[in-house]
Amino acid sequence: MKRVLAVTLCLSLAGMATIGTAAAKDARKGETVITSNRLEYDYKESVVMFEENVKVADPQFTMTADRVLVFLAGTNDVRQVRAVGNVVFVSEGRSARCAQAVYTRADGKIVMTGNDVVLQRAKDQVWGKEVTIWVNDQRMECKPARMVIQQETIQGDGGRVLP
Repeated sequence: MKRVLAVTLCLSLAGMATIGTAAAKDARKGETVITSNRLEYDYKESVVMFEENVKVADPQFTMTADRVLVFLAGTNDVRQVRAVGNVVFVSEGRSARCAQAVYTRADGKIVMTGNDVVLQRAKDQVWGKEVTIWVNDQRMECKPARMVIQQETIQGDGGRVLP
């Protein structure tokens, strides 16, 4: 039986999307809904585990994974989110795919790992084995890195090719 848990995660999972503008800060507010075939909550350890067909629907992004662990501090404050197995993020024309993604709220950092971590925007792609995204600083690091940028050519202005 499919179980649904609706949790307002404030800044936690919403950190997977672009943050910085006033509009983005307002848009990240709202309800994050996590669905899965199985949910387990360890009260003693303050860990919620979602397994099988996990989908995270947030106002800023959608994520799917085989398993998602949400580590809580206090009552409902999210300390860390760990997505494992076939992790896919989709947000406003961008996507990312990896084997594992870990978001840590304290430092606002997402670390994506796996043999083929892929970030894509339109036809542009970045590949690596480890991609770190600092959500609050809007920057990233990819190790080792391979990048493909598709430039569209426009004929105009005296035959000059414009990127």
